[in-house]
Amino acid sequence: MSTTFYTPGAGNTPFGEPNANPEASNYAQESGFSPTETLLLEKAVKQKIFDASPAQYKSLKLLFSKGFEEKTLTEFSYIEKTFGRSVLESQAGSAAVPAVPNTVQTQNITLTPASVGNFSLDMIIVYPDNSKATIVAIAGNVITVNSHTGFPLPAVVAGDIFAIQSTINADARDHVNIYTRMETVERYNYIQRFIRARRWGSFELQEWINAGKTNYLDMDKKENTEQLRVDMFNSFWNGQRGEVQLEDGTLAKAMGGIYPLMQAANAAEGFTTLAAFEDTFKALAFTTNFKAEGETRFIYGTDEMLHNFSEVFKLPQVRYAPNDEMANLNLEMIKLGTMKFVMVPCELWREESCFPADWQRRVIVLDQETVRPCKLKGKPAFDAGDTLDMRANGTLNDFKDWWVASQLSIEFNNPLASFILNIQ
Repeated sequence: MSTTFYTPGAGNTPFGEPNANPEASNYAQESGFSPTETLLLEKAVKQKIFDASPAQYKSLKLLFSKGFEEKTLTEFSYIEKTFGRSVLESQAGSAAVPAVPNTVQTQNITLTPASVGNFSLDMIIVYPDNSKATIVAIAGNVITVNSHTGFPLPAVVAGDIFAIQSTINADARDHVNIYTRMETVERYNYIQRFIRARRWGSFELQEWINAGKTNYLDMDKKENTEQLRVDMFNSFWNGQRGEVQLEDGTLAKAMGGIYPLMQAANAAEGFTTLAAFEDTFKALAFTTNFKAEGETRFIYGTDEMLHNFSEVFKLPQVRYAPNDEMANLNLEMIKLGTMKFVMVPCELWREESCFPADWQRRVIVLDQETVRPCKLKGKPAFDAGDTLDMRANGTLNDFKDWWVASQLSIEFNNPLASFILNIQ
């Protein structure tokens, strides 16, 4: 029986489309006309939830396509052989010595303390102007050199860089002055553990199973996994190697990521404006080119920064076609001389909830072959599961946790073959 009376067409009608609002209607809550809500209408909710989170994990896909290297401990070291020679740098000036026909000229050069150990007797060094001299005496960081017969020796100023051309020997000698041993560099990293979980009360979960209008539960599980991948992505690029104390006082190992490890190894890093971007990039690319001719390095940056490569270099681009189809991610490749560079978008660098703002204008050129993902032997790289059910298993925990976990570290050989470019 109706107890509501009204006159159709009058402005005070309690019905009509503006009042046809389900419970929790956004219109009813926002409108200044205070329309009504009714439980007789069901809120129109699309069944599938749209995933608006970033999906830029191509750098991890490239990394993981190589397979994990297993370590026996969560701390691991790896040894690199050094190049075996270094430049010499002068600490003070020396006067020029003019040439005298058929005569050897002598000069003393004071080198920086850092140069000590990088030279020996009977080595030919090369001056900045390409003059040559041979080391004939050493006293601390002061070397005495002889010119070639009949040649002058140029003036030296502080900061001059001398290359080492070669050793030299003569016939009928009874001794050797040049003895060396291979030198190595120890690098190390830690394996980091990652975990995330979702908790649902047992009755709460059943209500969502019974009456859920959308695929929220499935999307919630997926989002948990996606956020774990973001954790790994962020740590792969920007993890600071070290020890972390957690809220309960327990200690954990944190992995070192690409950028901090490059900085710790004094890898080349440039700061430039967009106007000087091309020249700076080329200089760093050639300086760090330790790969075989025609080998590939990878340029990582946001879409905006990678677009600058297309705009500035105007180089023809081809589709990158790796031998391993797992890494076929529709990436573009450019060529610079004999060098090849593949552009890999890292749009998450733009997300300030993941990276500081200066990452938006940073480019990292990485020799991908020197980076390998690592995990602890005997434990899976990725794992997932849920806790025991109270009714079926007799536990007193009246809830269910869905959890995902992973582990990751990297072995990064020769960071000096990669470089960083910051565009200001």
